[in-house]
Parts: sequence; structure tokens; C-alpha cells
Amino acid sequence: MISSRLLSLRRRWDIWSRKPFPTLVRLFLGRIFRGGGESGQDELDLSMGLVLTLLPLPGAFYSVFLFEKYSTLLQWMQGRTDVDPLSAAFPDEYFFIVFSMVVTGMVAVWRWDSIFPDRRDYANLVPLPLSTLNIFFANLLAILLLTLVLAIDVNAASALLFPLVVSASVNAFSFFVHFFLVHAFVLVLASLFGFFAVFVIVGILMATLPYIVFRRVSLYLRGIIIACFAALLSTSFAVPPQIEQPDSAVRFLPPVWFLGLCQLLRDRASPSLASRGRLALIGSAAVIATASVTYALSYRRCFRRIPETTDVSPPSSAGHLGRIFRTLDRVILTSPFQRAGYRFVMKTLLRSEHHGLVLGGFFGLGVVTASQFLFAAFSGKPLEAGSLPSAEVLAVPLILSYCIILGVRVVFDIPTELRANWVFRLSLAKTGHECVPLARKVMLTFVLPWVFAIALPLYAYLWGWRVGVLQTAVVTVWSLLLAEILLLRFRKIPFTCSYPPFRDSAVVIVLLYILGFFLFVGVTSKLEYWALSDSVLILWLAGIPVVVWYVLTRFQEGRVEVDEELIFEEIPQGGFELLDLGHGT
Repeated sequence: MISSRLLSLRRRWDIWSRKPFPTLVRLFLGRIFRGGGESGQDELDLSMGLVLTLLPLPGAFYSVFLFEKYSTLLQWMQGRTDVDPLSAAFPDEYFFIVFSMVVTGMVAVWRWDSIFPDRRDYANLVPLPLSTLNIFFANLLAILLLTLVLAIDVNAASALLFPLVVSASVNAFSFFVHFFLVHAFVLVLASLFGFFAVFVIVGILMATLPYIVFRRVSLYLRGIIIACFAALLSTSFAVPPQIEQPDSAVRFLPPVWFLGLCQLLRDRASPSLASRGRLALIGSAAVIATASVTYALSYRRCFRRIPETTDVSPPSSAGHLGRIFRTLDRVILTSPFQRAGYRFVMKTLLRSEHHGLVLGGFFGLGVVTASQFLFAAFSGKPLEAGSLPSAEVLAVPLILSYCIILGVRVVFDIPTELRANWVFRLSLAKTGHECVPLARKVMLTFVLPWVFAIALPLYAYLWGWRVGVLQTAVVTVWSLLLAEILLLRFRKIPFTCSYPPFRDSAVVIVLLYILGFFLFVGVTSKLEYWALSDSVLILWLAGIPVVVWYVLTRFQEGRVEVDEELIFEEIPQGGFELLDLGHGT
């Protein structure tokens, strides 16, 4: 009986899903999250499942790291037996709210072009017997489904793990259930607020600006939004102590509103926090309603004008860049290949929205992480003249250099226009290229100028020239080693090769990047701090890059000749090969 009903429901669902409107919704969802398909070499091989797998990981890791804070055994060993878990969770709750809001908003910025229809949608859908109204509602429903899925997915791990960690010291299951429900509801609502806030900005600009002007300012607008999200995330550890202060400016921050809502639902809110909590509900409803209205207003206007527009922006004047390039030609760019390649790479980074967004995201991640290290170093501790900087302070330039170099390396694998790489295929020899020296110099261009112009004088002024010189030397040498490690087996012109097969190994690569961060930043800053305390340890610190460089050199010597040929297509290696052993000789 039950099986027959399920079979009937499945048949009805199959019939309904094949109708035009559900098909349009699926098409728009697939367009927003492309995962290979027919455009395999034009788009990053990131499927929806992979993205949804990666997004909850940071919240899960942070929840696990908080176990030490809420462990009853550790609290007892530290002599703290009267800890209120709700009061202790107050600043951590703020971090999770900010994190969920920022991550969902960043996804909206990242998939900006895929959320709104473009010329391809117009060319493919308008000739079909479909009304514009159906196309509009299908795209709108796809956006709403995407937002809800993202809001739940980003917070899925932390919404469960964090309540488990906090309730470990409370022997009441009802406490866990109530904490979980409030925590999950507030995080999902904050995620929706972050996504639709970006949506409101985009919709207003699309409705008021000409389409060509909107495309031109799009990159700068994305950069501003990313910078605002990075600044918001950097408040995670500085804002909670100021929330209860009267007339504090932090009350205008949206995450504070949702923290107030969280406290209000737990009956722990002060009058000011209660008002902020009610404002979170009103603000969320207002943002969602405004996003729907602005989308409706901008959709018809922009969709009809798409055939009259072009996505190609006119090149800007680059006289100052020409002078910089000529100076670099005389100093570091030692061959025609490097001179031409350096200009190609830098101009691509300055003009391409996708490359600029990815690189800006890595830089923003570095700024946020560095700000948290600085807050941990100076929280309640005055800066004493003549004292040695802490390991957290020494880690700041290492954090920035690691994120920037890693970001540049990732950006190198993002192609611009693969159909145009025939110029390089015909003009360059497969062997004898200088791809690694070119890529290395581009990476160091984004690190060494600010290390010598900002870090060196700043550390020398605050802690003396001995500290400044050692810090500059460590950051420079470690950055060079990191670039060499990331460029192992690198044999392509940046932006001219198809995407590497990223999907199957994405989680492993992310974990390796996280491990590399702890080695590059955490271990190095500790070693540098010990070396400043004992001059003899400086020799040991200097021996580490020598050993690493020797290992890299021997590895490079062991490469076969085929691994040095220039490539323009990333061909995934087969998982296994079958040996035909069934036939005798």
C-alpha cells in the first residue's frame, strides 16, 4: 500500500518536473553552480556538491577548537568551577553570526555574474515559446532555493557542533535542544540577511545605471563589498566586549542585531540588546522585500537591453604602468620572455574581474587572520618599549605573504580566454621556457615591496633594527621558499591553460593549505621569537631554508624531460590501468 503510493507520487513528480517551469528552475540552478559539463575547459571544475562540502568546514574546525574552552575537565584543572556556559558563549556566538553572514555574502559576490541573466540566456531562451514572466519567476525561485540551501549548508556543521561543545558542561538535554534551535535559527537568518544585502546593492545599481556603466564599475564594487566583509569579519574578537557599553558605535553593525536576537530568544538580553534583536527581525524582512522589489525592477530593464550591450570594456590608459615596466626591465626582467609574460600577467590581473576577485579574497582572508592575531597579541597588553615582539606580532607579515602568494598561485590556474591561447602555442617552444622564473617574480612582486617599505621600518621603529632586519629576512626567504614549493612542476603560461582536475582532490588540497599555513606561520613565528631571545638559535633558523632549498634542488634534478615541456591543457591522470595478462606471448 505504502509502496504503491510512493510510486504514484514519484510518477507525478517526474511528470511535473519535465514541464517548462521546473526545467527552467533546474537550468538556472545549474547555471549558478556550474560543475564541469560541456564547458569543462571554460569553467572551474567545481560542482555544487563540492562547494557545499567545503563551505561548512571552517565552522566545524572552529567549533572543535573551542572544546578546550568549554571542557569541564580543563575548567576544573584551571580552578574555574562556576562558569556560565551562556555567558562564555556570548563572544563565540558573535563570531559564528559574522562568519555565516560573511561567507554567504561572499558566495553572492563570487557568483554575481551567474545569478543575473546574461547574453547567453537571452540568446538561448528568448527564441523559445516561453514568456518573459516565466523566465523571471524561474530565475527568482532558483535564487531563493540557492540562498536557502547556502544558508543551511554554511551553518550545518557549526549549528550542531557548537551547541554540543557548549552543552558539554550542562547535564540537561533540554539545554542542548534550546541552545541548538536558537543558534541554528539565528545563523540561518543572518546568512539570508548577508546574501540579500548583496542582492539589494546589485539590484539597485542594475536598476539605476546603464548596463555598460554597471559592467565597468562591477569589479570595483565587488572589491569594495569584499573589503567590507573582510572588515566585518575582523571585528569578530574586538566587538563583543564593547556591545554592552552605552552609546557604542558597534550597535549599528548588523551582526550585533542578530546577537541581540539570540540573547532575546534565550531571555538573556538587556534592554539595548533586546531592541537590537527586534531590529534584526525587521531588518531581515526589509532586506528580503527590498531585494525582491529591486530584482523585479532591474530584471526587465536589463534583460531587454542585453542584446545592445557588450561585456568588453575599453582599455584604460597605462602610462604609469609603462614606466614601471621599463624600470623592471632594467632590474629584474632579464629576458624577452619574462618581459612580455610579466606585462601579460599584470595587465590580466588588473583587468579581469574573476582574477581580481579571487586574489582579493585571499588578501582579505590574510587581513582578517592577521587582525585576529594582532588582537590576541595586544588584547589588554600595553606595548612596552624595548621588549621583544610576541610570536603573534611576528606572524602578521607571514600571514599576509602566505595568503597573497597562495592566492597568486591559485589565480594562475584560472584561464582568461582559452580560444586565444593559440598565440602562445604557435610562438613559444615547448622546451626552454621560463615559466617558473616568471611566476616566481610575479609572486614576489606582491610581497617584497610592502615587506621592505612597510614591515622593515615599522618593526625597526617599534623594536629596533635587529628585529626589523631579522623579520624582513625571514619573510623574504620563507616567501621565496613557498613560491618554489608551489611552483614545483609548473610548466605553463599563467591564464592560458585549462583548469586542473580540482574536483576529486579539493578537500585534500584545502587541508594541505591549512597544514601549510600552520607550518609557514605558526612554526616559523615561534622559531623566530626563540631566535630573538637567544642569538645562538638564529643559526638554527638560518639552516632550515638551506635544507629545504637542497631538497627542492634534488627534486628538480630528478624530473624527467617530459615534465619540463610547456602545456596548455591539464589532462587528468587515470586512476588505474588494466594490464592485459590474458594473452600469452
